[in-house]
Amino acid sequence: MMWNDSLKIGVPMIDREHHELCDRIDQLFAACNKGKGRDEIVNTVEFLESYTIKHFGDEERLQHSCGYPKTKQHKAMHEYFKSKISELKKDLTENGASLAAISKTNYFLMDWLLNHIQKVDSELAQYVNQ
Repeated sequence: MMWNDSLKIGVPMIDREHHELCDRIDQLFAACNKGKGRDEIVNTVEFLESYTIKHFGDEERLQHSCGYPKTKQHKAMHEYFKSKISELKKDLTENGASLAAISKTNYFLMDWLLNHIQKVDSELAQYVNQ
C-alpha cells in the first residue's frame, strides 16, 4: 500500500502519520512477498498497537479543538480498529503466524486504511480546512 497523493487529506500532521503507517504496512507486504511474512507480522501488529494510540489521540485532539460534529462516531471507529488489532495479536500469540493469520491481517489493514483515510479522515480534513 504505497503512500501516494490520493491518500493525503490535507492536514500535514495527520498526513505524516498516515505516511508512516503506510510505510510500516508496506514493510509487512514486502516481507510477505519474500516469504518472510511470519517474521514481520508480529512486529507490525505490535507497532500498530502502540502507534495507533498516538495517531488516534492526535486525530481526536484535532477533532475536539475544532468542534468536529462527528467526533463520537470517529472515535468509535478508532476503538473498533484497536479492538481488531488486539484480536489479531491474541490470535498470533495463541496460534502463531499462520498464513491464514497473515492474509487476514493484510486484508484488514488494506481495507481499513483505504476506507478510513480516503473517506472518514478526508471528511474530517474538509471540516478542519474550511
